[in-house]
Amino acid sequence: MMRFIPNAFTVGNLFCGFLALHYVFQGNHVPAAWLIFLGAVLDKMDGKLARRMGNDSQFGIQFDSIVDVCTFGIVPTVLIYQAHLHTDWGMGLAFVFLLCGVIRLARFNTLSLEDERGEFYMGLSIPTAAICLTQYVVFVDAWQSPHATPLAVLLVLLLGFLMVSRLDYDPIPNFRGSSFSDRFKQIYFVTTVGLTIYDSIFFFPMALIYIFSGFYRWIFRMFSNEVTQHA
Repeated sequence: MMRFIPNAFTVGNLFCGFLALHYVFQGNHVPAAWLIFLGAVLDKMDGKLARRMGNDSQFGIQFDSIVDVCTFGIVPTVLIYQAHLHTDWGMGLAFVFLLCGVIRLARFNTLSLEDERGEFYMGLSIPTAAICLTQYVVFVDAWQSPHATPLAVLLVLLLGFLMVSRLDYDPIPNFRGSSFSDRFKQIYFVTTVGLTIYDSIFFFPMALIYIFSGFYRWIFRMFSNEVTQHA
């Protein structure tokens, strides 16, 4: 019975995506965006539980990926299309995000099959990209801007590129770590949570800091001999 617990969280992730899509069609973009975030939390929990319980099976990996395509691929694509790209060319542009997300998941699954997963993610993960894209809608909803659509175009292209790139990204910080790098990640994580609780408008800018961290690490690696393992 215990082995089905991680899959239950995956089902919860799928339901968040389904319910978010319902809100998108109603024009309620803000609750839809937060449901995507909740789905990402459940997605993270199902993976951690599966590994701790020794149930990190191929079925679980494939099931999780199919759900991720729905919750973090299709739903954010429809959301950004409805909110800021509601034209024929906008539909094609939004599809770029979905396509890049699917490619990112396929690469992740390939690395999993080859047992090459390491401490860093190769490319931006699709849940993180989905959170950033949907939180942009929340941010713009609070701070009206005449440049919302052009910025949405740039963000879609940026996130799509980062998902298929080979830039390195950190997972959720290890709170048991004591190095300077670990401490910095812990402070960033706690600060993000605190600012978001204070006012959700801070979530998107803090997410952008993480999004650009892949570039920071790439520049740093150009001047060092650091070798990394990818997930």
